[in-house]
Amino acid sequence: MFSDAVLEGVSVESVWRKSQEGHRESRSCQTNPLKTKDACNQTCGIREMGTQTEKNVNQRTLDVDLGPLLDYPDLGQFLKRVEGVVIKELEKNLKSHAFDGFDVNWEEQNELVTCLHSLQYPEALELQLQVTSVSWNSTGSVVACSYGRLGDGDWSTEKSYVCTWNLDRRGFLPNHPDTVIDVQSSVMCLAFHPLQPSLIAGGLYNGEVLLWDTSRTDDPLIGRTGLTADTHTDAVYQVILLPAEEKIILVYYWVMFILSILHISQ
Repeated sequence: MFSDAVLEGVSVESVWRKSQEGHRESRSCQTNPLKTKDACNQTCGIREMGTQTEKNVNQRTLDVDLGPLLDYPDLGQFLKRVEGVVIKELEKNLKSHAFDGFDVNWEEQNELVTCLHSLQYPEALELQLQVTSVSWNSTGSVVACSYGRLGDGDWSTEKSYVCTWNLDRRGFLPNHPDTVIDVQSSVMCLAFHPLQPSLIAGGLYNGEVLLWDTSRTDDPLIGRTGLTADTHTDAVYQVILLPAEEKIILVYYWVMFILSILHISQ
């Protein structure tokens, strides 16, 4: 009974609009002239005031005279160049409220927390070495720990280990680390690079800082500070790796620490 059909468009011309085209008129209006006036004001005098806070006698500061040390042109230029960046980061930390309102609860136990893995390195257990540091890499799947001595023993010469486990790896075994690095001095701290998951730094009891690349199977050690008569020889208890644009801050902190040690030793 019915079928589809396509028809051409139909337009209807307005007879009223056509009849009104001959009755158009133009009108205009002019406002009265506007009156304007310019005025200005000049102060008669200027007065400056200032105040000085009293020195807090209870505040402890490190009295380090950097005058003789700044005689080295390169060091002085470096400190001036990074001063703005360091001050900016310090002010950012001072204004941070990330942990406001959080209190540590040491008494309440969360029964929902369960132990997923118990990682062990048999050779370290045989030597009765202790875990001195733990660090996760940026992927969240690899954990590294260092074995050393926190109690008695010759920390500077006793062998220690750095081990890594990939928890997402097929065939993962808690008692068999994926990477085992032998270190000739006790490793006191570890830190993975925040952006490069294979780079890990370690601080030793003898004062050295080592850098390993776990992607290299033959020799993962790619850098070390070394030991000389003028280098830092106290134990390193914390290391941190920063992205490339922030390395200058780490170097600045390291230089200031060395300068303070030199001053105190004198």
